[in-house]
Amino acid sequence: MSVEAAIAAVAASNNAAATAANAWKAHAEKLEALGANSPLRLAAIIGQCGHESGGFLHRFENLNYSQASLRRVFKKYFKTDAEAAAFARKPEKIANRVYGNRMGNGSEGSGDGWRYRGRGYIQLTGKSNYTSFGAAIGEDLVGNPDRAADPGIAWMVAVRYMASRKRSGKTCLQWADESDDRMVTLVINGGTHGLVDRELRTAKALAALGGSKIPPVIEQQRALLAAGFNPGPIDGLMGSKTKAAIDAAAKKFGLKGADLWEKLESLA
Repeated sequence: MSVEAAIAAVAASNNAAATAANAWKAHAEKLEALGANSPLRLAAIIGQCGHESGGFLHRFENLNYSQASLRRVFKKYFKTDAEAAAFARKPEKIANRVYGNRMGNGSEGSGDGWRYRGRGYIQLTGKSNYTSFGAAIGEDLVGNPDRAADPGIAWMVAVRYMASRKRSGKTCLQWADESDDRMVTLVINGGTHGLVDRELRTAKALAALGGSKIPPVIEQQRALLAAGFNPGPIDGLMGSKTKAAIDAAAKKFGLKGADLWEKLESLA
């Protein structure tokens, strides 16, 4: 299989898939040099970027928040309903407020928050990131921030980001080497927001690349439950109950890895 097939497997539309795949093909050598050099890494990059960009549809951050959403998402910056109402549905004003004096940006009045808002497949945000990642890939993203939304540049930024950002001593791509979608997500997101979708997209990309046939955790849990094993909550998280159910199934059928899941899926 191919990178193009992996991108198509997680894309929101044929047009979005074609745009992303053509950009990858045009920059394939650079992307490999930056660290996109194995099926596990490719799957993590494509799956995570697919989540962050809504299936490669969105390369500009959507800051068109309602009053209620501002109070919920950015309550630190909008402490009253009246304050939120004054900014509601005004993306530029919102960006300058919530990103001002952060991530290398100037004050709210500088316009840096809007100028260096999230762009690309991994939503590069903040002047300091535009500076460092632009330098790393040889692009002046500070002087021309919209370049970060160009599909080819977006891929290079995403791969460089995942190859350089660390948590618990390993980079995002090093966690991808271990098929640890949770840690990959923590490096990118700072939490586990959207973990199940990220995991599903990564698994689809890996299957399209001819990689592991082991399903994502939430599908493992469903297969275990259907086969009579108790994995605990169907939540997409590899907890102790899920691990115990996998061990019990492996012992009963004398199978491991992809062979075990093929057996369990045949029983569903």
